[in-house]
Amino acid sequence: MQNNTQYIEEDKIDLRELFSVLKRRKKLLWGVTILLTILAVIYAFFIAKPVYEVKAMIEVGQIGAKPIDDIYNIQQKLSYEYQVNVKNKKIELPRVKTISVPKKSSNILSITIHGYSNEEAIKYIQTVITKIETQYKEKTDAYVNNKQELILLVQEDIKENTMSLIQMKKDLDTYSQKIILLKSEDAALAGIYALQIAQKQTELQNLKKYLSGLKKKEQALKLSLTPLMIKPTKIVGEIETLDYAIKPKQKAHSHRCFHYRINAFCLFGFLFGVYRWYEERRGVGE
Repeated sequence: MQNNTQYIEEDKIDLRELFSVLKRRKKLLWGVTILLTILAVIYAFFIAKPVYEVKAMIEVGQIGAKPIDDIYNIQQKLSYEYQVNVKNKKIELPRVKTISVPKKSSNILSITIHGYSNEEAIKYIQTVITKIETQYKEKTDAYVNNKQELILLVQEDIKENTMSLIQMKKDLDTYSQKIILLKSEDAALAGIYALQIAQKQTELQNLKKYLSGLKKKEQALKLSLTPLMIKPTKIVGEIETLDYAIKPKQKAHSHRCFHYRINAFCLFGFLFGVYRWYEERRGVGE
């Protein structure tokens, strides 16, 4: 029983002796701490490249007050083109990180770009936006050209039928004068001209209706080319940037990480000292 009590007392930690061991090895502990800190700083500021993030909102163009294409189809096409959802493959920066559709939106895309600097990311997102604008501008231009061609055809048709209308009115005036002259000389011939006048008047009314429909069609085509009906694909607002890199996220975060490293190194030193003290006690006991 006495031997067991003595053995337990020998295993009790003497804090003064422990701190004495740590004090004797303080140069080693400080050396390890400083070395690891220097290595961490070198990695953070000279080896690891900071990653910056920029964002932009794009309004997809509209034709006839409707989006040129379904917004989710556009999202899928662009995500595939820029390999947004590709996994197990390293893609060099700058790159398109995300393409999303804001809630309750039918013609807005949100694009996020990652780059090694704000300047690099801004330049790349401008390239992406220009490409999207050009792609959908071609569709808008094709629609406008088609409508303009239809307007020209309708205007030509209006011109031709207007001339026909003028000629038809002249013919009616001519027949009317002939009827007046023939009433006394040849009643039968006057009756034939009267029938022709009735027929021409019917044709005249039909032609007027047709011309009225053509003019309405021309107005509808012109209305379809107004800014209310056609909107180009364009950026909404300005490109959003951050003053700091997202990796690390913030300077304060970097400082916290630095403090965590120092605490970890001190803990390492303390545990190392305890281990050395325990080994020395075991050696003395044996």
